Amino acid sequence: MKTLSLITVAVLISSAGCAAAQTGSFPVVQTETAFLDACEQERVQREPAAASWARGECQVKWRWAVAAGPMVDAILAQSLADGEASRPQAQVPVSGTAMPAGVEVSLNAAGIRFDWQEPGSEGRYNVTGALRSRGVTLQSLGCPQYPGVSMGREKVMLATPPGRKPFVVTVYSRGAPTGFEPGVYEVDTDFSGVVPDMAALQAGRYPGGGGRAFAVEPTEWAAECPDPE
Repeated sequence: MKTLSLITVAVLISSAGCAAAQTGSFPVVQTETAFLDACEQERVQREPAAASWARGECQVKWRWAVAAGPMVDAILAQSLADGEASRPQAQVPVSGTAMPAGVEVSLNAAGIRFDWQEPGSEGRYNVTGALRSRGVTLQSLGCPQYPGVSMGREKVMLATPPGRKPFVVTVYSRGAPTGFEPGVYEVDTDFSGVVPDMAALQAGRYPGGGGRAFAVEPTEWAAECPDPE
């Protein structure tokens, strides 16, 4: 798929106007308390020993979800409303809201991609949390299992926003193994309506698939896994 240059994307961003003005706003419908309660319950259920510190971890995830808001607003602005025909790429609104510092944005034939890297960082964004806080349902399609923690974590999901058509989103996250190596956060979307099955996932036919810069080929795939943040 041919990727548009960042200059082209910048033009689209400046000419598209505010996403909220073009497609209606995508408000946060989940309170911080409700987010923390759900996050803490899920964390403790997965690991009972985390009970004493899970909420603190979830507070970080909430801050990262808030920081990811501009990315998620751009994603939802690009998604199709129920009953809407496919939209020519040149008319796809990206967002009038400035992206967070260091986040590179590009468009391709299927969707939108975000790429962020920072030396020594454990992370800064939580797109899955930001989507859920806006009422988007996320269904896991599969998770590649890499042989080492330093290679990061990845999850492919079917996202269903209220009143809009489902789309596929992949999130890849890698905390920096050392202070000199980069932390990485990548988000890829596909609005074509094609939902990859496990065979397609294993063959790399999914948004962002085909190899990660800091990871070897996965050793296997799991149907479900924790969010990569």
